[in-house]
Amino acid sequence: DRLRNSVARNFADVSDRLVVEPPSPKRISTLQHIAALLKYCQHQWVWFSLGFVFLVIYAVARIFIPFYTGAVISGIVKKAGLQVLAHSVLIMGILTMATTFFGGLRGGCFDYATALVSRQVRLDLFRSLVHQEIGFFDITKSGEMVSRLTSDCQTMSTTVSTNLNVFLRNGVMLIGALVFMFVMSWRLSTVTFIAIPLVGFITKWYGAYYDKLSEKTQTTIADANQIAEEVLSTMRTVRSFACERREADRFEDKLDDTLRMNRKKAIAYMGYTWNNEFCDNAILVAVLFYGDMMTTDQLIKFLLYQMQLGENLYNIGYVMTGLMECVGASRKVFEYMFRDSQIPNNGKKEPALEGRIEFKNVHFTYPSRPNNPVLKDLNLVIEAGQTTALVGPSGGGKSSIVALIQHFYEPNKGTISIDGVNVQDISHVYFHQKIALVAQEPVLYNGSVRYNILYGCDWATEEDMLRAAHTANVHNFVMELEKGYDTNCGEKGVQMSGGQKQRIAIARALVRNPVVLILDEATSALDAESEALVQEALNRCARERTVLIVAHRLSTIEKADRIAVIHKGSLVQVQCFYHLFLSFLFQATNFF
Repeated sequence: DRLRNSVARNFADVSDRLVVEPPSPKRISTLQHIAALLKYCQHQWVWFSLGFVFLVIYAVARIFIPFYTGAVISGIVKKAGLQVLAHSVLIMGILTMATTFFGGLRGGCFDYATALVSRQVRLDLFRSLVHQEIGFFDITKSGEMVSRLTSDCQTMSTTVSTNLNVFLRNGVMLIGALVFMFVMSWRLSTVTFIAIPLVGFITKWYGAYYDKLSEKTQTTIADANQIAEEVLSTMRTVRSFACERREADRFEDKLDDTLRMNRKKAIAYMGYTWNNEFCDNAILVAVLFYGDMMTTDQLIKFLLYQMQLGENLYNIGYVMTGLMECVGASRKVFEYMFRDSQIPNNGKKEPALEGRIEFKNVHFTYPSRPNNPVLKDLNLVIEAGQTTALVGPSGGGKSSIVALIQHFYEPNKGTISIDGVNVQDISHVYFHQKIALVAQEPVLYNGSVRYNILYGCDWATEEDMLRAAHTANVHNFVMELEKGYDTNCGEKGVQMSGGQKQRIAIARALVRNPVVLILDEATSALDAESEALVQEALNRCARERTVLIVAHRLSTIEKADRIAVIHKGSLVQVQCFYHLFLSFLFQATNFF
């Protein structure tokens, strides 16, 4: 948390809230991005410090290699004695072994630190995403979020850590080369530095351009990932409509967009390399032209150090390129990471609940459709201990009422309370222990039946699970499976039939012994046999608790104590089943 808060201070302007069409966040300086990225490296200071110590030893050893290389070459040219050559070669051998050994230690420390940084960045982003309000997920593509968690986070952590390693190594070696060059000839060193301002200007301009290209590239990658995630998760629909080629072409179009951005990056990088190579060669020619001021021995050493200097400057420029790519990838990551949820779920109250729910003058529109009111001045009371059914035409607002009860959204106006306490003031964890939902299309996770029933109920015992399974008509069919409750349900419950998934979802709701049980069209997609089993389970679990049913079938609501007709976002009438069935208004809604 301290790390997250520290980095967040560098990104106070990035946490602008998303709306239906999220505005482009205020662009902050590249330096602020790099500072925020380095905060993550600072958190792993032990491994980076060890790596830096080994790096300094490695770099110092490398600095002396050109000096003794020049001595060896000069000795060969001058036909010096074997003893002189042997001395220089021995020292070079020792230096080479030192660079090899400490270079390996340096690389290992930085690689492990990179893994730690990657883990922390992904964890912080994931924690931020799972705490966003449901409206955020209505307007943000899942494929884009996955891309930020995988591709962008990996680019961020790897690039910043690797380039920190490269920058420090080349920085130390560059300083050493400068010292040797100025000692040997300050005049030629001055000639060498004439081109540095030009290289700096080119690097700065190129870096800004590359930053923009990198951000656009990451966006195209996210778009491609979104299509891949969407298609692969709905393959049954794709196959049933024979759209394999169509989806492959759509994915190819997005990959072409990414390729176009990479082509622009390649052209920009090519121009950058040309400029650097031209400057390096121009400096080399100038040094050779004025080289008669030095002895052969000094000139060879100077040229070797100049070559090392050029390599160091090139690598530092490459670091800037990498950092610009990292900054481009980090913009959306940080925007998501430091975005404040519009529904913070910071309630503290844990009142004893009986289950009386009241809507008072509630107006509501979805964040993704702000100009289309869903509920208009709704006043509705769901009495504790009774079964209340919501009926009405599709799109009338029934499922929206369910979403508001669960505090997935907040009303634009009015209040929603349970036993007189505003749902906003109740502890998020406590509230959802007392309210459970069984949806029309229940979600099962890729885990065992036991895992799915006990999902979110760490306190529940095996006995609690078995009791809920018996009540929901789960136990009998599970015991017929080879592994019983350890049977894997498959991704999204693909290994289970529709009725089995629905009954497991009911057991998952019942295991927490909720005060309020919400059934959102829980049997509408089932065949007659499965519906009968599920309906039997629902009738059994409806005793002694508040039950809210959203339904389109007569058989589902005939035993309800009260039926509320919702039409165009308003409460039309509340009656028992018999009186409502006979009323003209009930028929006029064309419900059945």
